[in-house]
Amino acid sequence: MNNLNVKMQRKNQFIDDIWAHLKAFKLKRNLFAGHLAKNDLYHFSRLNSIPTVNEEKLKNYDDDLKKLHFEFERRFQDFSAIQTELDIFTMPFNVNCEGQICSLN
Repeated sequence: MNNLNVKMQRKNQFIDDIWAHLKAFKLKRNLFAGHLAKNDLYHFSRLNSIPTVNEEKLKNYDDDLKKLHFEFERRFQDFSAIQTELDIFTMPFNVNCEGQICSLN
């Protein structure tokens, strides 16, 4: 989260840069949660260095990642609401212009 915070505070960024940082963080968070749920500690070097990890602690970490997910979605719900408009800037060739602001009148 600290890396995301630093990236989002950089100066002279366009909205699509910030949106890319947010999407990358969401994907990373989902990856970590999935691995943690399978007891795959590859991305958790400190936990991986412990010979036997307490299953209850892993459950707590999983719960914390779920809380982070919901809080993240709540705080950035405005971005999610305009995701289609943001995708026009980040992936212009993947957006269906029918019904979008793309019409040339």
